[in-house]
Amino acid sequence: MPALGTGEIAALSTAALWAVSCQIHAILSRRLGPHTLILLRLPICIVMFGAWWGASVLFFGGGVMVPGAPGSPGSPGWMGTGGPSPLALGALALSGVVGVALCDLLFYSGVVLVGARVALLVQSLSTVITAVLGYLLLGEAIGPMGIAGILIATAGVAWVVGDSGTVPEGAVPLSRAVRLRGVGLAFASALALSSGMVLSKQGLSEGVDPLFAALLRMVVAMGVFWPTAMLTGRLRPALGVVRGDRHNFRLLLAASLIGPVVGVWLSLVAIGATQTGIAATLIGLEPIFIIPVAAMVERRWPTPRAIAGAGIAFAGTALLCLRNVL
Repeated sequence: MPALGTGEIAALSTAALWAVSCQIHAILSRRLGPHTLILLRLPICIVMFGAWWGASVLFFGGGVMVPGAPGSPGSPGWMGTGGPSPLALGALALSGVVGVALCDLLFYSGVVLVGARVALLVQSLSTVITAVLGYLLLGEAIGPMGIAGILIATAGVAWVVGDSGTVPEGAVPLSRAVRLRGVGLAFASALALSSGMVLSKQGLSEGVDPLFAALLRMVVAMGVFWPTAMLTGRLRPALGVVRGDRHNFRLLLAASLIGPVVGVWLSLVAIGATQTGIAATLIGLEPIFIIPVAAMVERRWPTPRAIAGAGIAFAGTALLCLRNVL
């Protein structure tokens, strides 16, 4: 058996950290509400990502563009006026609204109803949706192996969704209507995530630095989400959490550092140190990693059917991600 390299270890670490971060955010979404969670998390992530990107500019030669990309300083023909096109910046900005703010709001609204384990597994279908959108809109090939992966992943998720699972002692089982609503919200978040990824490809294809792209997406998401919350009266109660609920706010700081910052950094390390398909497959283990995490935290032990379905869904996702590698 070949030894795991830096890329593989970074990808597995990403999946584990994202699972822990997702579970913490799930707890906070129940305590604070999904809107408050997103309102507070966005500026925290912006500060953290801004410091990270600023450090990369000062110490590692980072910038708006990847070094050597067309329009970047030092690239052939650069005259000091290069950079991403308005179309690329617009696509990245729109992906921030759809793939960050809307996606997270839908996802954590679903988490409140069905729990992080089921919601995360349903959202993992974003890999399938992204492949289909890439085929329809960008002309990307799927192939027989990819089609098989799509069918297997979808079947695995559907099998889990059809299982009512177990609930903590003394809790009331979810009604079918509530469960379907939670699954629907999680699936809508998968659609938003996939749409955001397809939009992001426009900017990244022009050589925009991934760190700058992530920061821009979050800034735009906050620029849309905060004024909307102000008009609807949700902003003031959310800000009250910072002053009056120090415990949950510190928990939010920790979860934001673990997932959106350290996790994203490790995912970039993984993509840079191993093949993209392998990195994506290992990172796709997040719905598997969250099973023991959710079980320990919430005392919500999944049924054998739920565990098997998650494994089947991962196998299908792996086939889809590795279709250009194997």
